[in-house]
Amino acid sequence: MAADVTGAEYWDRRAEAWANREGLVERFTEDLGRAGIDALAPSAGERVLDVGCGPGLTTIDLAGRVGPRGSAVGLDISPAMVVAAEQRAATGGIANARFVVHDLEAAPFEGGFDAVYSRFGVMFFARPERAFANLVASLRAGGRFAAVVWADPGENPWMAVTNLAAAGPLGAELTLPDPGAPGPFSLADPERVTGLLEAAGLVDVAVDPVGGHLELPVDDAPFEVASMLHIGPLGEAFAAADQGRRAAAVAAVLEAAEPFRVDRGWELPGRALVATGARPD
Repeated sequence: MAADVTGAEYWDRRAEAWANREGLVERFTEDLGRAGIDALAPSAGERVLDVGCGPGLTTIDLAGRVGPRGSAVGLDISPAMVVAAEQRAATGGIANARFVVHDLEAAPFEGGFDAVYSRFGVMFFARPERAFANLVASLRAGGRFAAVVWADPGENPWMAVTNLAAAGPLGAELTLPDPGAPGPFSLADPERVTGLLEAAGLVDVAVDPVGGHLELPVDDAPFEVASMLHIGPLGEAFAAADQGRRAAAVAAVLEAAEPFRVDRGWELPGRALVATGARPD
């Protein structure tokens, strides 16, 4: 069965792995996320809300972009993620970022933000119509919205190949949610995204594709694949597996990735959608 990704408990269990995430996956998602931030175009002095902030990486990036006269607030449903984000900001001396545990499906957050952003954080709503309406309520009149979400799984071999290949060696059952159900690909249909955002009250809605490759070098491949599995949907199964099963899972991923082999390693394609809009003046 697919994991229930809509509750705080699931993300609390994943918080430690996500707080320590680094390497190729983070750089890859950061590259795709940058297209969303560029579309949002946060400027000095603005107040920005980051939805589904996780361990705080994107919120801290936004805080840097708006500068000391501006501020960034990161929201997450998971208390453990918020604690990790607060620790990251404190360690980095980030004074203009704060983090709040909040469920946008339950209620709007405070209003008046100049912009709302999300990097791969809005695909997990069980009630997206309510959540997006509450999200739009957080914007001031004329405020801007940008989110980056995953495109169709068939366009994301870096994720699909990795997890499908590793499930067997880890003894884990892995099934994709039904189309539109909460999960990484719930907003993969541009028409559905457009409809949700317009129904929530945004205008000038646009959904544009952005793509790239997760480049996996030969020398670092076992470590990087293990890192990908640790933070992904099979993370709990990977953490619980013995060393033999982990090694078998990594080997299975690399074998499945052979169609994407290049001289220096592997290039696994990935594709996302950048959704933008604005609250009417």
